[in-house]
Amino acid sequence: MLTRSRIIPLLALIFLMAGSTTILAAELVPGGDFEDIKNGDELRKDTKGLDWYESRKDTEEGRNLLKLSKKNVKGNKTKKAMIKGHPDLNTYLTYRLAEPQHMAVTAAFDILVKEILPDDNRSAFMFLGQVKDKKGGPNSTGKERFVFLGFENAGESGKLNLFAREGSNKWADRTLVAEGLDTNTWYTIRVEANIPEGYYAVTVDGLVDAFELESFYYKGKTPDKISHISFASWNDGAGTFYVDNVSVVDQ
Repeated sequence: MLTRSRIIPLLALIFLMAGSTTILAAELVPGGDFEDIKNGDELRKDTKGLDWYESRKDTEEGRNLLKLSKKNVKGNKTKKAMIKGHPDLNTYLTYRLAEPQHMAVTAAFDILVKEILPDDNRSAFMFLGQVKDKKGGPNSTGKERFVFLGFENAGESGKLNLFAREGSNKWADRTLVAEGLDTNTWYTIRVEANIPEGYYAVTVDGLVDAFELESFYYKGKTPDKISHISFASWNDGAGTFYVDNVSVVDQ
């Protein structure tokens, strides 16, 4: 397990903003438990409001790889989102935050990775970012991504590593956040993002505590706001995984 000693000054930032006023965090992803969604069609549809939707729109077949699961998945009997990996298609599960954030946000989600296809050995991506180039939907290109997390197969069968891409590094330079995680196992992951400072911290409950990372950036620039959260499988990074209990709160 990797650790770092540098601590993001999130609390200092919050107190500076607040002064003597008490700040109450606001939930920016109402419906993050998927319980109010009736079926996959509703999950994929973009109403342009506060809802989940498939944002990449890489063919109808690609969109339909985003599904609403109602079955019992390793003890989770509630509704949840599922993305089925495909080596030729891209699929994104996205939520447009209630309000874009420029200072600090905390995101949390439960994730179970069933399989990472070995060809590119990366998938089950999670992004916090924005829309910038108007192509491919939010978080679809490097210039739109602030938080960039993903999973890869570890050296042992049935094991996974959680990794991050920091700065503008190449794939070979990605940072391992948690090693030796299990496939077909639910994990709760939290991300605390300090947007002006360009850093975030990742916690994996019971395994990793506040692992600090530099935000992703493109040509020396990091996104100046976070307006969307996305989960994705790519044609060059395919995997099948489930997501549930997603929360993003402002700070």
